[in-house]
Amino acid sequence: MEGSIEVLEELPDREIKIPDYLTEGQEENSDDETCGSEKGPGEKAGLLSGEEQAEKARQVAAQIEESVNQVLSDKDFYPHVIGIFVNPECTQFNVTFSGRELSLYENTLPMSLCIVGDRFQLYQGKQENELMTVVNYIDGDSGEIFNSVNSQEIK
Repeated sequence: MEGSIEVLEELPDREIKIPDYLTEGQEENSDDETCGSEKGPGEKAGLLSGEEQAEKARQVAAQIEESVNQVLSDKDFYPHVIGIFVNPECTQFNVTFSGRELSLYENTLPMSLCIVGDRFQLYQGKQENELMTVVNYIDGDSGEIFNSVNSQEIK
């Protein structure tokens, strides 16, 4: 993985509401996403201290790094991915490919990256309406962006 993720440590205590699209596929009682009482289908909310938010952000950052490294090493499912760059705020991922013909898994990668990017941002102080992760697909030969998806499109 190119780039590094920076976790803000000094955050105010605040009420966190996790949007439905960020909890899909999560176990109902998962410790990773439980923030207090359940407020609606798939949406959990609760008061988190700044320390708790920073810890959750560190967990998401570690998950992103591990997942990116798995994608880069798995040439069976991601045969054309040759590099993934993430910016420090997890608002942008640039995925570089060896060509423009992609596997099924490579075509679904933006959705996963948008979700983890938005989760990281949520725990770093952004409100739900401010969450935005952009995933650019870059042709490794020309350097041209041939596809771009943002998390606003998948909500």
